[in-house]
Amino acid sequence: MFFYVSTLEGLHMCPFSVTLQNVPDRELGPLLTQLSHAGFDSPVIRVLGADGALEPSDAASRRPTGTLPEDWRLVGEREGESYGWPNGRDRYSSYRVFMATTRAEGAVQIGLGETIRENKWGRDRKYVVAFLSSGSPQQPLADFVAADDYEQTRELVAVIRGSDGGRRMYSAGDTLPALYTERFRTQIYNERVVFPGAWNKVVVVAREDDEQTMLNHALIQSRRRDRR
Repeated sequence: MFFYVSTLEGLHMCPFSVTLQNVPDRELGPLLTQLSHAGFDSPVIRVLGADGALEPSDAASRRPTGTLPEDWRLVGEREGESYGWPNGRDRYSSYRVFMATTRAEGAVQIGLGETIRENKWGRDRKYVVAFLSSGSPQQPLADFVAADDYEQTRELVAVIRGSDGGRRMYSAGDTLPALYTERFRTQIYNERVVFPGAWNKVVVVAREDDEQTMLNHALIQSRRRDRR
């Protein structure tokens, strides 16, 4: 990868362009985080092809867009990834890392891991788990679970947390953050997952091929978690 960032140095405050070549995937996330902390939130990232040549890119698409990014792009796929939970370990048949730019975070990477969890809400269900990730799964942000009619609709649902500024889920009568009412399709969990004990809580609905919805929901959840 080629990496460009402009800064101001020297007696006369002349601008400089710094290029870091061949940055490995595993190092890119931490590097971007450090640059963001230093105040450089809008690097231009170019991907190298297998032959080492730059792939075509539109520089404008790398700029921060709005409150939610529109430029999520696949930057890596990893095999054999897993994540340990208190009650077991997920092993992901697919683990893909996406990157986008925002005004708030600068460059951000989120991974989506796909797995089947046995005997969840009465059956084996597909899950897509979103992680804050610069490579391997790191911090889990949201779980999307297959709805009862998944075979017909290919839809998954994920609870919306943060009604208390932390991990509390939103009930049917709660006022959702404006982004959710404006940008997402929402329903109630136990309308899509019908099983004793299923939550009467609000969920985001996404088709399994709608990565942008899943990634943007995970990004909002990470922001609300950071405000605790």
